[in-house]
Amino acid sequence: MSDYGINTGKVLFIGLLSVILTSVVVVGLQALYYWQVDRMQLAEQLWEPSAKMEKLTAAQQARLTDYRMLDAKKGTVAIPVSRAMEMVVTELSRPGGEGNSKGTVAKERKNEK
Repeated sequence: MSDYGINTGKVLFIGLLSVILTSVVVVGLQALYYWQVDRMQLAEQLWEPSAKMEKLTAAQQARLTDYRMLDAKKGTVAIPVSRAMEMVVTELSRPGGEGNSKGTVAKERKNEK
């Protein structure tokens, strides 16, 4: 039988080398993938918010959303940010535009007590 000028040894060697190389690349990519997954899981654990941070965030949120007395002698109170924004919009939408910033706010403070 004639081999038609094909060097079967070379073809077999190149084919086997290709299979080995492909297997090494696949295993290497799998190892890289699992290494990255482990790193991401570790990063999530390290960046998990602590109880202290959650407590601080809740306290800050309460300061932004609750009414409270700042100075009883002066009659100074704190109002929620959303209410303050409504008051500013109301005051600035009046005729004359800019208005007196102490006028409406001071009246509102007296009404809230």
